[in-house]
Amino acid sequence: MKKIAPLIATLLLATPASAHETHADATYMANEAVLVVQGDLKIMFDPFYQSGFGTYPEVPDDMMKKVMAQSAPFDGIDGIFVSHVHGDHFDGPQIYDYMQINRDVHVFLPEQGANYIRELARDDDQILKRLVSFKLTEGGAPQKQMRGDIEADAVRIPHSGWPTGRRDINNIVFRVTLNDGVTVMHMGDADINDQHYAPHEEHWRAKHTHQAFPPYWYFGNEEGRSILTQRLKVGHATGIHVPIKLPRKLAVSDYDYFSKPGESRVIYLPEPTDDIGDIGQ
Repeated sequence: MKKIAPLIATLLLATPASAHETHADATYMANEAVLVVQGDLKIMFDPFYQSGFGTYPEVPDDMMKKVMAQSAPFDGIDGIFVSHVHGDHFDGPQIYDYMQINRDVHVFLPEQGANYIRELARDDDQILKRLVSFKLTEGGAPQKQMRGDIEADAVRIPHSGWPTGRRDINNIVFRVTLNDGVTVMHMGDADINDQHYAPHEEHWRAKHTHQAFPPYWYFGNEEGRSILTQRLKVGHATGIHVPIKLPRKLAVSDYDYFSKPGESRVIYLPEPTDDIGDIGQ
């Protein structure tokens, strides 16, 4: 049985880092799709994708209907983040359709995905101006984009399988701060190798990440755990990209992870500390 990290109890007593909100809420949609809400700000990570290919869960039909109808809790979505252009993370036509419905949403994504949607949108300037693309290179400097009260930092970390495969895929680790309050990190399918992270040490230390969403396989790997706790120093981590058939080692572990659509976590806002962080064990 999964356990929510003991850190949660202590966070209840912590002084909030934001003067506006004391917490945020994360709701699991499926695979690597997560809704994060702080106050009036709402963002989704990887909500639209072509298929789970029979291995990974897909967003339930009733939930996706709410997304497209902009029904609670998916009303007033301010930002969508795309970690990378793979069929189980990205569906260009569906994103385009949603941008036509929600004329206020900004979409943060790698240039690969932006080019695809630009082809669909063509002369629709109202959509084109809401694409927030990142042209990142492997080992290149982080980039920052601001849209309203959304601050998005992006670093290209190679897709899992590096160095022999998928090097053409621009996988982004997003660190997103909402309204100067909660900071969350979505890692896409980031490869487990500290040599990708070490050159960006100053970037990781510049801001405290309250909640990270790494692919679950980071928990079962010593270097992966070290990246989360020692390098990124995240406050808490909840694993995503969990297969439909739950890996036994994960099921019997104390690590925190999402596996059922509709699950949720509360993200409290403690003051940044110098401890090594918590990944749910």
